[in-house]
Amino acid sequence: MKDAPKPEKKKGYYLPTILLGIIVAAIFLLAIFTYQVPATERALVLTMGKITKEAEPGLHLRLPLPFQQVIRYDIRKRPYDGNIGHLEETTTRDQKQVVIGLNVIYRIKDLKRFKEAAPKLETALGYLGGRMRTAKAAVIGKYDYDQLINTDPNLMKIEQMRAEILEMIAPDVMEKYGLEVSDVLFSSIGVPEKTATAIASRMKQERETEAARKRDEGKTKAEEIRTLANTEKSKMITQAQAKAKALMAEGDAEAASYYAVFTKEPELATFLRKLQAMKKILSSKSTLILSTESAPFDVLNGTSASFASEKK
Repeated sequence: MKDAPKPEKKKGYYLPTILLGIIVAAIFLLAIFTYQVPATERALVLTMGKITKEAEPGLHLRLPLPFQQVIRYDIRKRPYDGNIGHLEETTTRDQKQVVIGLNVIYRIKDLKRFKEAAPKLETALGYLGGRMRTAKAAVIGKYDYDQLINTDPNLMKIEQMRAEILEMIAPDVMEKYGLEVSDVLFSSIGVPEKTATAIASRMKQERETEAARKRDEGKTKAEEIRTLANTEKSKMITQAQAKAKALMAEGDAEAASYYAVFTKEPELATFLRKLQAMKKILSSKSTLILSTESAPFDVLNGTSASFASEKK
């Protein structure tokens, strides 16, 4: 009996498996011997526990643990409002109490110094908070209350205060922990409740005083206007009276010239006056029954008519 023929082995049967194994091995080796640093971070490379390199963003080679260790740090700027005396009272130079909240902008800049000085970020921030408290009290104590809170911006010195606080904090924190403090902001400015009540009372009194002063100024101005108006009124009346007298004098002079003519012919003057009177009386349609002996109708009798004829 003949043996059955053996099946032929298919060439390339294990090729996909081999390729998959190679890819997995490459990924595994890449994960062991490389590391990635994002753009928002920097990294320290420790070789056998000692800092040997500061890595920039990108892909880097490394030795696997325990030979090398990579520690990443977020270097973005962040705000910090302090954790010591955040909203406690501070005394100004003129012994006024204020409540000021600070906010600083910081970032980790010197990674090596930060790693050697602070086992964790909270340690460095605790020191930063203490420096913020000390600097705030020292700087605010050099200025008066009105230079901090005032309705006139020209009298306020907040920008100078911020600059001085920054100058006191930044070099010290950088030297000790490698933290860069780039700005100091006043997040809040207020006064204690007792001080606020006193300020409100003083402001009310100032406003009342100012209102009384304005009322007095208004009364004085009104009196000046009334006096000026009365003076102008008297002046205008005097001028009008003088003009009226002048016109009356001119009229009297002109009338006197007519009277001088009439004195030469008194009968003619009387006759003209009577005609004028009749013109006014008979200006409209009228029916009158009067004696011609009464003036001025006596001009209608024979005597006055003959006088008029003679004069013509």
